[in-house]
Amino acid sequence: MNDGSSNNPPLRVFLTGGSGFVGSHVIDQLIAAGHRVYALARSARSADYVASLGAETICGGLEDEDALTEGCRKSDVVIHAAARVDMTGSDEDFQRTTVDATRNIAQAAKGAGIKRFVHISSCGVYHPDLYKSGTTITEDTHTPEPPAWFPYGKFKHRAEQVVRDVAGDDLDYTILRLGYLFGPRNRAMQLYMLPAMTDSTMRIVGNGKNEIAVVYVIDVAEAIVKACTASGASRQTLILGGFEHVSQQEYYDAYADCFGIPRVKKKIPYPIAFYGAWLGEKVKHKKKIRETSVRRASVVLTGLPQRIDCSKSRAILDWQPTTTFEDGMKMTAEWYKEGAGS
Repeated sequence: MNDGSSNNPPLRVFLTGGSGFVGSHVIDQLIAAGHRVYALARSARSADYVASLGAETICGGLEDEDALTEGCRKSDVVIHAAARVDMTGSDEDFQRTTVDATRNIAQAAKGAGIKRFVHISSCGVYHPDLYKSGTTITEDTHTPEPPAWFPYGKFKHRAEQVVRDVAGDDLDYTILRLGYLFGPRNRAMQLYMLPAMTDSTMRIVGNGKNEIAVVYVIDVAEAIVKACTASGASRQTLILGGFEHVSQQEYYDAYADCFGIPRVKKKIPYPIAFYGAWLGEKVKHKKKIRETSVRRASVVLTGLPQRIDCSKSRAILDWQPTTTFEDGMKMTAEWYKEGAGS
């Protein structure tokens, strides 16, 4: 492997999740750097979208052995960015979409002799107790598996272990844990956050001063591309986080301004929010936004301090995020004003 410098020959990259928030920006960065991208696409709509970004399409899903084998055999590097980003769902669904899907693509990569497998994970794998204790998390921080009531984190944690198990001594890999992403193309914020902020569902948890580990999506995409070749990233679990201390209140204020709606003023103490979410999990809700908001996992991710130091990862990747939260949110607001990319 090389050091990721601009003198390296072009790569052939097989990407999953190319039509998603992170994956689409990764395609942009790869194409801009002169690499060839093969993107897995489950639907015709996804295929059209990734093609519009400059990728070549491999039709199929993460359960499709032939499609995975084809994509891996054509490529030097695999980036597995497909993800289920949800606070709700059955264990069976999370197992299939997060763990089994990761095993499928990792095994295909290993069988094809891929030079590096880059697995996109999340800082959601850290146990809530680490955040609650105020621990500053680094690449060397050990975390037990998150609790059963946090299925997203629990199954992302298991998917990471699948990568290590499948890799053995034969597949070079890098696991990247992403911080709290923001930026253009984040349709989930418009689908879920906007309704919650306009129908009085949203509350500031605690006093709103706790840190949110924000990082701009395009900065992250640049780091993901660097991880494809950086020699020091081999068999490492790295963190891609930002460089600012943005509070929960500042985070929600910025999104309210972005959407052009009143800022969230109502607050709820953390213990009450957590207990209320526990009760809420026992109720069947008619609206997805309500079901998501009354989850202990949602309370943890918004109400606890996210203190992350990823200095080691930045040094290994020779990467430094440069986009401020203020500037990034301005660009995000422009994207929403343009019709959310429609």
